[in-house]
Amino acid sequence: MAEPETEILEITANEDTVLHRVVDFNAKYYKQKTDEKICDRIKRYAKKYSSINNMKSCLFSNVPIIRNLRKYNLRKYLVSDILSGITVGIMQIPQGMAFGLLTTLPPICGMYTAFFGPLTYFFFGSSRHLSVGAVAVVSLMMASVIDVAMQENNLYVIKANSTNTSTDETINTRKIEIATSVSFVSGLIMILLGKLKFGLISTYMSEQLVSGFTAAVAIHITTSQAKHIFGISVPQHNGIFKVIKTWRDVCYNIPSTNFATLITTVICFIILYLVKVQINMRFKAKMKMPIPIELIIISIATVITHFAKFHQRFNINILKDIPAGLPSPVVPNPVLATGYVADAFIIGIVAFTHSVSGARLLARKHNYEIDPNQELVASGAGSVVCSIFSGYINAGSLSRTMVLDGTNGKSQIACLVGCVIVIIMIIAIGPLFYSLPKCVLSAVIIINLRTMYLQILEVPSLWRTSKFDFVIWMVTFLTSSILDVDIGIASSLIFSLLTVSLRTQSPSSYRLGFVGKTNQLKSVERYDPVVAPDNVRIVQFQAPIYFANADIFVKSVVKLTGIDPVKARKKQKQFNQVETNISPTDVTENCGLALQESKISEKFVDGVEIVILDFSGVNFIDIVGIKALKRVYTDYNSIGIQVYIASCNDTVTSMMTSTEFMKDYVETVYLTVNCILTHKKLRSGLQV
Repeated sequence: MAEPETEILEITANEDTVLHRVVDFNAKYYKQKTDEKICDRIKRYAKKYSSINNMKSCLFSNVPIIRNLRKYNLRKYLVSDILSGITVGIMQIPQGMAFGLLTTLPPICGMYTAFFGPLTYFFFGSSRHLSVGAVAVVSLMMASVIDVAMQENNLYVIKANSTNTSTDETINTRKIEIATSVSFVSGLIMILLGKLKFGLISTYMSEQLVSGFTAAVAIHITTSQAKHIFGISVPQHNGIFKVIKTWRDVCYNIPSTNFATLITTVICFIILYLVKVQINMRFKAKMKMPIPIELIIISIATVITHFAKFHQRFNINILKDIPAGLPSPVVPNPVLATGYVADAFIIGIVAFTHSVSGARLLARKHNYEIDPNQELVASGAGSVVCSIFSGYINAGSLSRTMVLDGTNGKSQIACLVGCVIVIIMIIAIGPLFYSLPKCVLSAVIIINLRTMYLQILEVPSLWRTSKFDFVIWMVTFLTSSILDVDIGIASSLIFSLLTVSLRTQSPSSYRLGFVGKTNQLKSVERYDPVVAPDNVRIVQFQAPIYFANADIFVKSVVKLTGIDPVKARKKQKQFNQVETNISPTDVTENCGLALQESKISEKFVDGVEIVILDFSGVNFIDIVGIKALKRVYTDYNSIGIQVYIASCNDTVTSMMTSTEFMKDYVETVYLTVNCILTHKKLRSGLQV
């Protein structure tokens, strides 16, 4: 049967089809690097980076708002941005206070973060829709650092032994100093990483890892709010098993529950759930803006608590002092964060990952690009500015971002409008919340954990789709919830990277052939009919070849070719021994035995003369991989089988050249499998 028309045969008229081997192809087309003097290189770079276009591009990349404002349609977008900004700003107020309380800082610190965070991101962020401010995950991690620092300095002991108001002020001042110094150092680290182009660092935190971590954080947050919900006093725990220890103490103190506090929390939670979930979410398509139930709840609770004197009559814990206006700028002392640099780094990375995931989601939806490196800079700059004004590490909130998008927000102008709403609240109205019960803020915190808890329901589907992803989720969730958040995130990152290594140690590999009457090489086990020359084995290895899986690569070649060179040489040696021991007078008697051994040897080799290694799935190879490749060549050549390589990318080819593999086996490295078959005139033997 005639050969089918294929791409390789369609271009046979072109003279360059004789360039089958990589060395010949590169010799004609590869760009040779020219030696350039250092002074000439400096002049070229100076000329390039001093040009007006480059300076303009540098300005736009470092301050993206300039480019965005140039494209801003004032008539079309301004009204919707203002309405969306008002909605997001109203959300920022109760959430800022609630998450500020979660950090164990004065709640007003969360408000400062809700103002200075988005204000800084307005200038430096590359996303048009991301709503930045205080978020639950970062607030909890900051609380852990503050608690550890306070216990190390025995400040909680001093507070427990004193009822003096000035002591409380001293404790809060110390907490703010610790939080701002950690935030300041974290921000500087993030800016440095952004300038060094480490924006892709978030890719090491997979979606399953982030999901398991945030679900575990939800448990920690709920645990931290138990004392406010039940109105009880619980000792402060930190480190390993703090969730278990805290719930043990909560259960022990349940008999002393303040029922007024508990009833207030339950009522607020039910109202929040009904409005946020059953009304705002269910009818969001029909509503121009969601009902600001969180702000309504804290306003009503403040008024009722003040006039009904709940604090005096029922001993409900309230916020008490909320300062008016903005704090004076103070540059934090980075020395205070000396022992917490690792925590600052981890919290910064978590905050960045939290932000960039939401930014990417909206960027894909609205068809524009974000710059992960600039997002790192924006995240770090926001943390630095917040730390100067008594705030802490800021991050993007997915819930507020989705509200901004759902209310037709078009740009960061909406977030700027939200900042205006927040600053009005801080200056004019914030102090009126001094009678707000802390348990109401706890209800606001817990209702915002709903989406984090719902991630647990996705675990069964992970088991069905990917066992590796399921295990990553479970390891992250269990270590983060049972041990501690910082231990959990560190151990889960290590485990996640370990699974990558494990996956490359169990790579996919196939024996290939041509499918039907096409020129497509596919697995002989998955497609039918598949044909290949009888004397050729085509093997594809779909993984990098490096120190961790070099032996697996060699074993895969042996398995897929069906020929073990070691066993073949052993058979050949036995056959040679038989031939050597046969004397001329015994030829007749032993010819049958010799013939049998010869047939056994031929049957074992199976008539194979060529092994082709398709490297289209090999993205890199290291020195150990090169040694394994040489071993394959040596072993198969020793039994008379030629080995060829095809479809190497430039990285693999460069490694082969630098290790002198190409020098020894230059005649065996070809551009494609088709080039080998055509050059060796093996295509004519196919019956497709």
